[in-house]
Amino acid sequence: MVDIVFPKSSAPGERPQEAGGRLINAFSRDMPEGAPSNYAILRTPGLLRKNILATDIHTRGFLDCGATLLWAVNDKLYAVDGGFNPTSLGALAGTAPITMARNFNATPQNLAVTENGCFVLTTSGAPVAYSDPDLPASPTSVCEFDGYFIWTFGSGGIWASDLNQTSIASNSFAVEQGLFIRRGVRFKGRFFAFGDKWTSVWRDAGTVPFPLDREAVIPRGIAGTFAVAGWEVGWSNELIWVGDDYNVYQLQGYTPLMISTPDVARMIQTAALAGDKGKLEASVFMAGRNAFWALTYPGNWTWVFNLTTSRWHELQSYNRGDWKGRRSVRMFDRWVIGAAATGELFELGPNYFFEGVDPLIWEAQSGVVAGFPNGVVIPRASFHVTTGVGDNISVDPRIQISWSLDGGHSYGNPVTRSLGGAGYTKSHPYIIGCGLSRGQGVRFKLRVSDQVHVQLQGGAVEPQNAGPSG
Repeated sequence: MVDIVFPKSSAPGERPQEAGGRLINAFSRDMPEGAPSNYAILRTPGLLRKNILATDIHTRGFLDCGATLLWAVNDKLYAVDGGFNPTSLGALAGTAPITMARNFNATPQNLAVTENGCFVLTTSGAPVAYSDPDLPASPTSVCEFDGYFIWTFGSGGIWASDLNQTSIASNSFAVEQGLFIRRGVRFKGRFFAFGDKWTSVWRDAGTVPFPLDREAVIPRGIAGTFAVAGWEVGWSNELIWVGDDYNVYQLQGYTPLMISTPDVARMIQTAALAGDKGKLEASVFMAGRNAFWALTYPGNWTWVFNLTTSRWHELQSYNRGDWKGRRSVRMFDRWVIGAAATGELFELGPNYFFEGVDPLIWEAQSGVVAGFPNGVVIPRASFHVTTGVGDNISVDPRIQISWSLDGGHSYGNPVTRSLGGAGYTKSHPYIIGCGLSRGQGVRFKLRVSDQVHVQLQGGAVEPQNAGPSG
């Protein structure tokens, strides 16, 4: 018997025959001693629809305002209550992602920076343009830091408001010479100014009129304004971003630790070469003890880093190249996620295996089983997938199995096997008579679309050597 090895981390390779295997809407976790395998491949969390808008369909951002969630969609702003009921507040010009912030005033004040400038937000009325003449035009971002609103600028400027106010003094600023600051983020009691060449770190010095003092410089910039996440309340308190060199970094102290694989770096490079590095969007969410950091190149792909396991997998929504989720916030004791183009407002559902009404298709592609330079005949291939998972919704869930005899270059038509109705665990999925490989090795692809629990703990084949393949 020879093991069929499925990857712990998705590795599609530059060409399919170079791949280590893929995990799409699937992620790996280590298993306890005594389990059938030392790791398993599970289904990623689904998206449970909480509401849907008929016309405003693209989520731009969220802001936690206590009992109310501000939801920016298309060119409008909505207030969402704890029952996920949205109320339109009025127009918020633009269509691109935005940054939003809230201070500690007795009546907290809210701001947003869009591609059209800075706006004052409330939970009960329409957004209005920010009107303090001391603030320069066209900020790149806004965030809250120790009660101050902090704005960043392409000129290298960092401006700070008065404490717990939206007002600003005419000389309350500092300048990072030679740096285009793309994003400001509050993290672990410091303010991080992410620029195109480096990142500066500032502390609250309590000085007047500008309250910040530069503490450190991190020799790594950021690819785009929205290519950073991990500062959000409710996540695992680790800052991760796409660097100016198109690799992904996790902050350790003030040292950037590279965590991207060659496949992830190559995908980011494709966005940069297309002139789209500014479109990259990062978001975070948690499911159980798994802390996920997701990076999306809209319309093309989504890669996810599991901070808990330090492994990568891919997300791909139905009939899309990328994941349909956009932006995230921990609100109403759950993770709330918007939609790219369907007007939906979701709750992350660890035990919900759809995305709205669309199937969430679990897919695992194996590494090469046996090959170069010999051809092999495989009379039988068996897969250790949890069975007996059917329920009253998916009475007879099925798994699709297809295989490649040329190392992953092409796959044949899939066959389906039962995963068993509720409690029916007398068998396992297997196939007989895979054919003769062509010397590049055999790979297997498993897919499940039914709304059931999926857990794969490997597989095995019984190959017979057929001699060199020419």
